[in-house]
Amino acid sequence: MNGAEAALPPWDERDLSALLTLRETGPWRFRSCHGDANLNGRSYGGQGLGQAMRAAAMTVAPERQATAMQFMFLQGSAPDRAIDFEVTPLQDGKRFSSRHVRARQGERIVFDAQVSFAVSLDAPAHADASTALESQPEELASLPPAPWPWEEALRRLGGYSLNEKSCMDFRIPDVERQLAPATAGAHLRFWLRAREPLAPEPGLHASAFAYLSDWWLNFSSLGPHIEALRDGRRLYISSLNHCIWFHRPFAADQWMHVDSRSPCAAEGRGLSIAQVHDRNGRLVASASQECLMAYA
Repeated sequence: MNGAEAALPPWDERDLSALLTLRETGPWRFRSCHGDANLNGRSYGGQGLGQAMRAAAMTVAPERQATAMQFMFLQGSAPDRAIDFEVTPLQDGKRFSSRHVRARQGERIVFDAQVSFAVSLDAPAHADASTALESQPEELASLPPAPWPWEEALRRLGGYSLNEKSCMDFRIPDVERQLAPATAGAHLRFWLRAREPLAPEPGLHASAFAYLSDWWLNFSSLGPHIEALRDGRRLYISSLNHCIWFHRPFAADQWMHVDSRSPCAAEGRGLSIAQVHDRNGRLVASASQECLMAYA
């Protein structure tokens, strides 16, 4: 077996820094050390996002912080097999650096990304207001606080459940109204953070955010259609593409308020767009995801 085919050691599912650690295998080449499975037994999409960001960040000067990522999910990958990352420099200018990241598992290309970084500039600023301060995450229960009667309906959404990953804290205000089939809509807001403290390294926090940004982002596309699944039908769901814009420095191990809305679902694809604010109400990032959503 080559390195990409050899089985990976298990991840403890709690230390996000360990999942995002990559081993350098050559100039501009890196390999994953751990994998993370989703409920369908494939690699969790956040793993690809976080590790691709990490690979790109390891090739730029630390004072250049991530500004954007454009990511394409191409093929599914196995969480117990290594993924190889090849980084190509696209730009290293006075203000910006850009990288192309291609990921393979064996001979298969599993995802492709472009990531940009920039130095901090003295410039005008404005941002949308936040609804974050309408709730406090410490006052909300972790999920699931109780077995909800409609949890089975969530499982028809391609494996959604109320079980959070051990590496994250996840809290949903007004959970029953936001998730119950009769009242769920094309809008979901929640609190999220990495559970374990992260080292004060901007590239690591950008990578951790990329990992976390895949969590429940596309639920706003799916929520309006839960009620229609009461007849026993299921939705097949798969992420197609994902974009992140980093507006200002922040800490991924501190509470972030995610406000996700879906303007459209049609022709088997749903689009979700999220604004992410910190505890002080500052808009720190935006993210979008288009997902495949079709009756199975």
